[in-house]
Amino acid sequence: MGSCFSTQRLRKLIIGKTLSRVPEWMSIFDNLTNLQLCISRMEQSDINILKGIDSLIFLRLVFTGHAPHGRIVIDNRGFQALKELYLLCFVPGIWPVFEPGAMQELQKYHLTFKLLKVHCSSGVLDFGLQHLSSLQHMSAIIVPSGATSEDTFAAEDAIRSATIFETLVSLESFEPMRNIVLPP
Repeated sequence: MGSCFSTQRLRKLIIGKTLSRVPEWMSIFDNLTNLQLCISRMEQSDINILKGIDSLIFLRLVFTGHAPHGRIVIDNRGFQALKELYLLCFVPGIWPVFEPGAMQELQKYHLTFKLLKVHCSSGVLDFGLQHLSSLQHMSAIIVPSGATSEDTFAAEDAIRSATIFETLVSLESFEPMRNIVLPP
């Protein structure tokens, strides 16, 4: 980043090439409001770098690789201005889980994920959607990847039941994927 490049002026950054990790230098963009990137490996440190971009309003993250701990946890730190989130998780069985207080300003959430066979002790999948207090619109595309139709319906029910706002649910079936749209 030479002297002719000002990080203060950059508002939108789209990286078309798949990166192995979120670059640490990304946190220097103080006024970045729109970020779109594709990552092949996601660890908590990558989430922490993204959380450090305080001005971020729109995030589109395509995740194609590996999550060492088997899940992506979004806690109550960072993402304070984020209003719209697109997550495309193309690793079977991986999707984000939101903890209490996470993404307090998030209004629109679009999730695409590959579903493996459901294995959970309570019989209920946890996405943590109930913790997204400002959520007004949720859409999900479930791509079965070793999941049965019962598993897919369980995931749909978990998404529907976890939304804390009253809305109509519109389901569309796409073979071999399922699409859930919760309009505002």
